[in-house]
Amino acid sequence: MEQKNVLKLSCPPLDEVRIGIIGLGVRAKRAVHRLINIEGTRINGFCDIVPSNTEEAQRILKDKGLQPVKEYCGENGWKSLCEQKDIDLIYICTDWESHTPMAVYAMECGKHAAVEIPAATTVSECWQLVNTAERTQKHCIMLENCCYDSFELTTLHMAQQGLFGEILHAEGAYIHDLRDRILSNEFGKRLSNWQIRFNTLHNGNPYPTHGLGPICQLLNIHRGDRMKSLVSMSTKPVGMNLYAKEVYGEDSPEAQFDHKLGDMNTTLIRTENGKTILLQYNVSNPRPYNRIHLINGTKGYAQKYPVNQFAFSPHSEQVLSPEQTNELLAKYEHPFLKETGRKAIDLCGERARDYIMDYRLIHCLRNGLPLDMDVYDAAEWSCLVELTEISVNNDSHPVEIPDFTRGRWNQ
Repeated sequence: MEQKNVLKLSCPPLDEVRIGIIGLGVRAKRAVHRLINIEGTRINGFCDIVPSNTEEAQRILKDKGLQPVKEYCGENGWKSLCEQKDIDLIYICTDWESHTPMAVYAMECGKHAAVEIPAATTVSECWQLVNTAERTQKHCIMLENCCYDSFELTTLHMAQQGLFGEILHAEGAYIHDLRDRILSNEFGKRLSNWQIRFNTLHNGNPYPTHGLGPICQLLNIHRGDRMKSLVSMSTKPVGMNLYAKEVYGEDSPEAQFDHKLGDMNTTLIRTENGKTILLQYNVSNPRPYNRIHLINGTKGYAQKYPVNQFAFSPHSEQVLSPEQTNELLAKYEHPFLKETGRKAIDLCGERARDYIMDYRLIHCLRNGLPLDMDVYDAAEWSCLVELTEISVNNDSHPVEIPDFTRGRWNQ
């Protein structure tokens, strides 16, 4: 099959989007709840290696008055789901290292692929996603929900209206104290879970996309600019190991693992057009949740955490009051929020961004529109998993970031 780029890819519209879901843990069961509440969707298949997970997902359908769907189990059941004829979209919510093989196989089976974050853990896998999408002309979207949070959407709308002027610098992060969640059995995880295994083998930033995705949209990455190079450094790994010893005891078998992943990773990125990005990651220390989301432009400034803040030229030393901030956010509310925000909040509460993300995906597929996030976004944002580790392991030397568009980033 001829390979051609999938920039602004549009596919024939689907009256009904028929969906198969692989991996039915907590995040996927939330997705089942959301998807059955979006017009024009039909779930036609489930797959999980744990039978009780598919049983719980079937119960969600039953509670909505829907019929049970085909289900697959076992290590290769996901391939049978991808091969099922009455499915248009494979929705993947499994461990990080299985994302790319499943998305690639789904596209090769003629399905669109929606994959949890990160979409890939190596540069090679990123190229596999891009090459397969280009060869099959199928959509591959990474399910980066933070791009649909209200502050991120509204500041994107403000940027598109020119309120910040030219954005020269932006900052993002994933700072989230996950020590207890990772080490305990919360959400059904165990000490030998895949996240522990990954973190004992790797350094750098393994989860860059929550902070990076919204920033890349603000900076028009591969839509007029591209990320060109990065330098990355990590602290020594201390927090997770110490916490395990505190919880389970110094000599407990549960505390006998050795994280390679540094507690705090800091990465600096430079773009082709001379913009800069600061990205941070920390899940191992006692810090309040923070994605930063800071915008530094020639006319204005915005920051999401710890409180929403705005300042604009010529009085940039005066941060807008809370009342002025709320008025500004209301005035520039993004159209997606106006269209779906109320239902999203009613259905998902504080996770309204998840509903908006799924709603937009289904809307685009049903109307034959390009997706808000394409396979190049998935590759560009995910490639930092490996590239930050390479920089950290080489004394923070600069590392080039591939151009996954093959020179079309400014078209």
